[in-house]
Amino acid sequence: MATASQRSRHVTIAGGPEHSTLWCIAYGLALGLLGVALQKALAPLLGPDSYQLLLSAVAISVMYAGVWAGASALIVTGLAKLFVFLPEESALHLSDFRLLIRFGLFVCLGLLICWLGVKLQASRRKLRVLSGLLPICAWCKRVRDEKGQWQPVEAYIHDHSEADFTHGMCPDCAREMVN
Repeated sequence: MATASQRSRHVTIAGGPEHSTLWCIAYGLALGLLGVALQKALAPLLGPDSYQLLLSAVAISVMYAGVWAGASALIVTGLAKLFVFLPEESALHLSDFRLLIRFGLFVCLGLLICWLGVKLQASRRKLRVLSGLLPICAWCKRVRDEKGQWQPVEAYIHDHSEADFTHGMCPDCAREMVN
């Protein structure tokens, strides 16, 4: 049996919060700096050639704040890799071809993470999910909306999701109609 608070809730459409571009960039910069600090602190444990924390900062930024956050995190972590971590891990100079290749691979992985994040966010925008309790008349099958108006279930679902309806007749109703 549903409680009074459950009965008063209506079906909602799931959606994430929208943030400004400036907020997303700041989020990405903060996570990028956090990733750099953690990578620097944990480098003795993780090894000199381990960059999971730097790429994780990019991935988390993209997942939670979008492509602008991921791009800004990639810029911060990429610059840190180029000017802090690569020179520390070997006596080679920045003009060494191997270091440039490793930096290029790092940037390519970061760009791939950002691209996948864009694809994920596009998928999220397409997904509209109904959740909660749906007040429906047991007799006529009309649904009560947020304004207290009763409307056909097809109209309600069409207005609150991306679903459309086609009409047909199930075998039981077809038999009942013939009889």
